[in-house]
Amino acid sequence: MNNHSSQSSLYPIQGWLAVRIFCCFALAYLLSYGLRAINAVIAPSLMADLNINNSTLGAMSSAYFIGFFVMQFPLGHWLDKHGSRKSESILLIFSVLGAAIFAMADQVMFLAIGRGLIGVGVSACLMSAFTYYGRWFKPEVQGSLASGMLMCGTAGAMLMSVPVQMALPSIGWRGVFWVMVGLLALSVLAIRFGIPSTTDPAPVLQKKMKESDLFGWLKAYYPILKSGTFLQVMPMGIFNQGGFYAIQTLWLGAWFKDLIHLRGDEVANHLLIFNLILLLGYGVNIFLVRFLNKKGISTYNYAGILSGIAILMQILALFVPNQYAAICLFMFGLASTSFILAQSLFIQNFPRSIAGKASTSFNMLIFSGAIVTQWGIGVLIDVFMSHGLIKAEALQLALYVMLALQLGAYIWMWLAPKVLNPASFILPSK
Repeated sequence: MNNHSSQSSLYPIQGWLAVRIFCCFALAYLLSYGLRAINAVIAPSLMADLNINNSTLGAMSSAYFIGFFVMQFPLGHWLDKHGSRKSESILLIFSVLGAAIFAMADQVMFLAIGRGLIGVGVSACLMSAFTYYGRWFKPEVQGSLASGMLMCGTAGAMLMSVPVQMALPSIGWRGVFWVMVGLLALSVLAIRFGIPSTTDPAPVLQKKMKESDLFGWLKAYYPILKSGTFLQVMPMGIFNQGGFYAIQTLWLGAWFKDLIHLRGDEVANHLLIFNLILLLGYGVNIFLVRFLNKKGISTYNYAGILSGIAILMQILALFVPNQYAAICLFMFGLASTSFILAQSLFIQNFPRSIAGKASTSFNMLIFSGAIVTQWGIGVLIDVFMSHGLIKAEALQLALYVMLALQLGAYIWMWLAPKVLNPASFILPSK
C-alpha cells in the first residue's frame, strides 16, 4: 500500500487510534501550559539562589513568550509542509535542551536562554494539535477535541503549582527542571512514535505558489489575512480572547484584591477556584457541544452566545456588590471556555493545505492581543493614577476601556458577514 492509500484509509481518524493520538498531543500541551506558569512557583527560590530582583525575574520569564511568539509564522509553514508529527517532535527537542540549560544555569543570561528555548520548543504544542485534528478528524468532534486540549492545559498549570511547591524542599528548582527534562523527552517520543507516520504531511494537492524562500511562504499567509473570516474574528481574537489571557495571567489577582477587597490568602483561593471552573468548563464542553449539535445548535452560535455572556459577567462584576462580584468573575471564566471553540472553528474555514498557517495566524492574534491588553491596562492604570486617582479607581476605569473594546469586537463579529464581501469568506480549495 502506497503512502496516499494509507492516508486515505486513515481519514477520518477514530476509535482507539484517535484516543492514542489525542493523548500524545495532550501530554505535550499539558507540559507546555505548565512550563508557562512554573516560574510563579519557583520564583522565590530562583531569586534567593541567584540573587536577582523582580524586574530581572520578569524580563527573564518573558523570554518564554518571546520564543513562543516569534515561532508562529514559520510554524504555520512547517505544519503545512511537513505535518504536525514531524514539526512538533523536532521543536520539542529544543524545549528539552532549554529545560536542561535552565536547570544548570548559574547566571540570568543562561536562565533566559533556557526559557527562550523552552518557548520555541513548545510553540507548536497546541497549534500542531489543532492543525492535525482539522485535517484528520470529523468536523463535528472539533469542538470537543479543542475543549479536551484546553482541559489538559489547565490541568498542567494546576499540576505545576502545589506538586512543584511540595517538591522544592527536597529536590529544589533545579531538580524540578531535571524532572521536566525527562517529561519533555517522553513527549518527544510520544509525538514521534505515537502518531502514524503516514499522516505526515496531510494528503493535499501541491500549491501553485512556490514556498522555497522566505517571501514565498510569507506570501502564502496573504489569502488568510485578507479573508472575511480573519477580518471577522480579528478584533475578538485581540481584545476578547487576548484580553481573557491578560486578565487570567495578571489582572485577575488585582481585581480580587483592589476591587473586591479580598485578603492575600483569599485571593489565592479565588484564583484556584477560577482555574478549577475553567477546567470544569472545558470538560463540560467536550460533551455539551456534540449534544447541542445534535439538537441543531451550531458550535458557532454556542460559542458566540457564551462570548457575549463573558462580556456581561465582567460588566456585572464591576457594578454588583462585592459579595456577588467574585461569582460573576467565576461565571466569566466559565463562559470564556468558548474562545477555544472559536479557534477550532476558524481553522475549519480554510483548506486543509493551509490549516497550519490558519491556526498559527489566529494564535498570533491571541498572543499579540494578550500582550497589548495586559500592557495597555497597566499603562492606563498609571495614566489615571497620575491624574490623582487611587489604584482601585484607575483599575476600574482601565477595565471599562477594555470592556468597551470587547463589546465593539463582539458586535463586529456578528455584523461582519453582512458588511464584508461574502466571496471573501471563501478560499480556493487548492
